Amino acid sequence: MASSDPFRGDHLPQVGADILKLNPQLQKLAIIRIAQLTSGERTGIRLERMSDSWPAEIRDCWKLYFDEQEYDEGQRLNRPAPRYRIVYRFLDPVPDPADRDRRPRLQVLAVGPRHMAEAYERAVSRLARPEVAGERSVQPTRRAPQRRGQRAEERGRRAQDEQRQQPRQGSPRPRPGR
Repeated sequence: MASSDPFRGDHLPQVGADILKLNPQLQKLAIIRIAQLTSGERTGIRLERMSDSWPAEIRDCWKLYFDEQEYDEGQRLNRPAPRYRIVYRFLDPVPDPADRDRRPRLQVLAVGPRHMAEAYERAVSRLARPEVAGERSVQPTRRAPQRRGQRAEERGRRAQDEQRQQPRQGSPRPRPGR
């Protein structure tokens, strides 16, 4: 992960074992998705919308769907939901004053199947451990994620605005009636 990424990866050690339980294609995809989360290229859905039957500890967490067959969320018509989840949360920067990296931390808690809420159950059990529960999660304060091509649109609009504001050079156009 590059130091220019908006988040610092600080994942639980058990996440590696979670990933190794997946088939090779899903392992690769999980690693890619975690890197995309850390770089800010992708974002998931906050779990605050979960029903009251879910443990309160997990409501500050986020989830990201993934599966072997990837497709846009809006194009899921007549297709099954992705079968796997990455459950993660955001933490304050490392409190050690000797550590110069002041980026917020993105901590992956669990990777696993959606079936029987396995990924969520793993995350809840890990959050119950004292060394993990001791750190309070925070919500990220960053810009909303941009869709692909949106930055190019913004640059084009800015360039057009700058052109309108610049005085025209060369000979002025003749005005009608003069």
